[in-house]
Amino acid sequence: MATTLRCLLAAFIAICGLSWSSAAAAWGDAGHRTVCEIAWRNLTPRTQAEVLRLLAAHPVIPVRAPRNRQLGWACTYPDNVVTGGPARRAPEHFVNYARSTVAVDRTSGCGGAPLCVISAIIGDFARLRNTALSDEDRSEALIYLGHWFGDIHQPLHSSFRDDQGGNEVNSRGRCTRSLHSTWDTCILVQRIYNDDSSPTVEGVQAVAAGWSAGVTDLERASWLSSFPWQWSAESYEITIRPIVGYCISIQGSCQYSQSQMAFIEGRPKTSVLIDDDYMNGAITIIQRRITQGGVRLAHYLNFALDPAYRGEAS
Repeated sequence: MATTLRCLLAAFIAICGLSWSSAAAAWGDAGHRTVCEIAWRNLTPRTQAEVLRLLAAHPVIPVRAPRNRQLGWACTYPDNVVTGGPARRAPEHFVNYARSTVAVDRTSGCGGAPLCVISAIIGDFARLRNTALSDEDRSEALIYLGHWFGDIHQPLHSSFRDDQGGNEVNSRGRCTRSLHSTWDTCILVQRIYNDDSSPTVEGVQAVAAGWSAGVTDLERASWLSSFPWQWSAESYEITIRPIVGYCISIQGSCQYSQSQMAFIEGRPKTSVLIDDDYMNGAITIIQRRITQGGVRLAHYLNFALDPAYRGEAS
């Protein structure tokens, strides 16, 4: 695993990419907390101690938001920045691809933009590992890294610029905002958190414990043998599935609608019916993506913060 991660850094350090607005936040607080609570359960004791030390070391974040001394809460910080703290870093929460993209591969990068969630993971992982940096710098890298692992596993964060990852696609039925919001929050909180978009620490911990315990050794080994660009590829593959309703495949391109290649401001918006069948299929995907994000995050944190870690399951 050490060789794998060294190769990952070498392969992606010059990556390029991105471009949509900052309108969306992957998973919402409930989803990001679940990702990071799953990660917490898969950290070595040494990594857990170092995570807590670094989270407490930032001079602003834990003072203004005391709960951010816990990993599960700190992972929501990039969507809930505080005065005097680090900025939101809006361009790094997602990656946009061309509508003609059939599948994401190693050469896709950030879709032509200078920054994206893929490059953010590589950069903050390198910062976290660098013990020559201050604890403040490494604390910030830790907090953002936890958030990026949630973002990259939300399918609609690997999507298209013109409709802002489904923010310009309406939902109707059980969820009545945008399709992006449906995947960020609505399905997860309705099916898992009893309509509570800000569940208790204990509630998130219970879900995280159950989902983490359900991961098989075979799944874990498979999930940890891939690179960030492949996690985005997984998300993109889900995004463009017909059952998601995000796009219409016409002559090899993923169109906004039958009559429009891309979303155009002022034109009628498309909509997707979110009924029980849709939610039943989506929640299975959401559970898997959140769990993958947590297991993969733990692996990276262990590698960065525990010198004795060799890639074994905790």
